[in-house]
Amino acid sequence: MAGLVLGVLALVGAMTALRNPRFAEKQAPASLALPASDAPPSARTHKGWLGVVIAEESLDVAARVEGRVESVKVQVGSRVRQGDVLMTLDAHSLRADLEMAEAGLLSSKAEKDLAALALEQASERLRRRQTPEQVKLQAVSEEELSAARYEQSTAAAKLAVAQAKVAEQEARVNQMRQQLAETSLRAPFDGVVAGRFVHPGALARPGLALLHLLRQGKPQVRFAIPEGEARSVAVGQAVEVGVTVRGQALAGQVTQLSPEVEVNTLMVFALANVVLPEGVELPAGTEVRVRVPPDKQPLTGRN
Repeated sequence: MAGLVLGVLALVGAMTALRNPRFAEKQAPASLALPASDAPPSARTHKGWLGVVIAEESLDVAARVEGRVESVKVQVGSRVRQGDVLMTLDAHSLRADLEMAEAGLLSSKAEKDLAALALEQASERLRRRQTPEQVKLQAVSEEELSAARYEQSTAAAKLAVAQAKVAEQEARVNQMRQQLAETSLRAPFDGVVAGRFVHPGALARPGLALLHLLRQGKPQVRFAIPEGEARSVAVGQAVEVGVTVRGQALAGQVTQLSPEVEVNTLMVFALANVVLPEGVELPAGTEVRVRVPPDKQPLTGRN
């Protein structure tokens, strides 16, 4: 029993000593007190400004006519050439409408030909009644001449109406042919499919994005520079682009530099082209670090 009491007293004494500030000061090793670094941020290692690879150009592919998606020819990651068919829409009703419009055009052209023939006949009858011999002999009355002139004028008016109808039908046929052609969505440039938002059977509406394409070309890097460091960069400035996941450094050049500081982030945004070695690809969205090599100076200054 006496041993247990002595043990408890020893434990209480140890806890009291740990709570004593003087005891803590004595026990703190001097080696833990690290001197503060007086070196300015510029003197420390610069890991680079955070950036991301973006495509030279990107766009959403949308239909111009409404219809059901009949087939999709590409998948995400597919490489396409300009003019390649990306997807098709159901065009059965458009084809039927086009056939009817073309039949109507043929009918209008036939009516125009008949009207032209009627005008030719009316003009010929009027010429016969107005020959010098007929006038000299007064073989044709003034009433007959008036009727012939009226017949010619009426035939000319009917021909004009028929010609206008043909022009209207031709415009309608051309419009429907254009709509039919637009049921095949084609690639506007060489590139790669970055997004696919529909499947066969889905309803496509004008303006609704169906695919997202990235132009195949020189990649660019968009990066953010802290406000206080923006003076060290200028358009034309050579930069080093470090690909984080690969541990690879690529050469680049600044092509655009925002003239203002973004209010929310206090950053200045810039764009740079990247020079890729042969056989090396840099997908859009890749994280990079951009820095100015120590031996490179900006070609132009910022005021």
